[in-house]
Amino acid sequence: MTPPPTPPYAVVGGGPAAGAGARALAAAGADVVLLTAEDRPPYDRTVLSKDFLLTPGSVVPPVWPPDAGWRQHIDVRTGATVVALDPDARELTTASGERVVFEAVLLAPGAEPRRLGVPGADGPGVHHLRDVADAARLSEAMDAARRLVVVGGGVIGLEVAAAAAMRGLDVEVVEATRRVLGRGVPAAVADRLLALHARHGVSVRTSTSPDAVQRDASGALTGVLLADGVVLPADLVVAGIGVRPREELAVAAGLTCDDGILVDPSGRTSHPAVFAAGDAVRTRRPGELPGIRLESFTAAGRQGEVAAHAMLGGDDAFTDVPWWWSDQYDATLQAIGVPPVRARERVREEVVEVPDGLLVLSFVDDRLVAACGATSGPAIARPVRAAGPVIAAGATVDVAALRAAGHDLAALASVLRSAARASGGSGVPGEAQLDAAVARVEPP
Repeated sequence: MTPPPTPPYAVVGGGPAAGAGARALAAAGADVVLLTAEDRPPYDRTVLSKDFLLTPGSVVPPVWPPDAGWRQHIDVRTGATVVALDPDARELTTASGERVVFEAVLLAPGAEPRRLGVPGADGPGVHHLRDVADAARLSEAMDAARRLVVVGGGVIGLEVAAAAAMRGLDVEVVEATRRVLGRGVPAAVADRLLALHARHGVSVRTSTSPDAVQRDASGALTGVLLADGVVLPADLVVAGIGVRPREELAVAAGLTCDDGILVDPSGRTSHPAVFAAGDAVRTRRPGELPGIRLESFTAAGRQGEVAAHAMLGGDDAFTDVPWWWSDQYDATLQAIGVPPVRARERVREEVVEVPDGLLVLSFVDDRLVAACGATSGPAIARPVRAAGPVIAAGATVDVAALRAAGHDLAALASVLRSAARASGGSGVPGEAQLDAAVARVEPP
């Protein structure tokens, strides 16, 4: 008698975590069913607020090489919204009523943009940006718009502002806090990018927020009323006010969640058959509170890969130093590392001027914990990536040597590499490993 077929592994999602997880499973020879609510396989979302808006009609690159042999192991089902998960029965149910039985499942549902909750914001002309459909609608709206108000001075908001300014729109950015890029970007770097936006005609207002989106008698958008009484004329609004993890499916299935699906460093949830990765998860090590939720393309991809290895019985763990980037006009912002939450008040910053930009190194008790910088073009990548192994090792750095390196990016990177080597730590990832990790999750 022929034995029943082995249930496949399942992946839920269409972003970098889902793409990297399915790829790792398939490359190991496992059969995979990938369920995504979108109309295409996993793709590179990072271009949506950059190149895609700059060049109407541009193609969004996939995250899988088209001719990879392992792709035959992946059954991609688009337009498949998963509405229920039964971990004990190891079964998923889609909105169409399809049931998928699995050996183990990787949840990678991503995050949902927070909506602008003021009067008038639920009508036409107000956009949020998360997927390719959002980006296509926004790009089309930019064709007919003249004045754009961006609500939110974070990375997405400023990238949209840059793209719109380069397309000839009058742009104003409104940020509720005292400065833009307040999350994870040192003030010196934020100020440098703010000056760049000003040179391109973008006006930025801080310490204020919208009270209402104004419309005429026909319902057409005419402006944004701010809390300080100022009215900004506008025919287009983009809200970039953060995201929330899509954890509803996990909550309904009885998984432990806390502003994100709780996972260990290997991507294991509170149920042995369910793993999770990407923007929807909060990684918590034993005895560690509150854990950390990362919202970056490279971190999501690596988490998906790690979780896939764990699903196959491996002992991989996500210990990467978080790294991310942003492109605005001709400038590149790169950042690596996260200052410990409980040590924020002890962070000391060293600002180093570099050609066409600057680099900020953050220290706690002489240990390097983060690096962030911006330059014209991608030159800042050299010292920022060199900082990764130093941060991973918890190593100290010769600050006098950094200052002596001055404007020489290569010399700065060399000082950082020397600090990593001097730490003598075993298993410290180097730049080559970081580059390899990035290559695995970035599109070919």
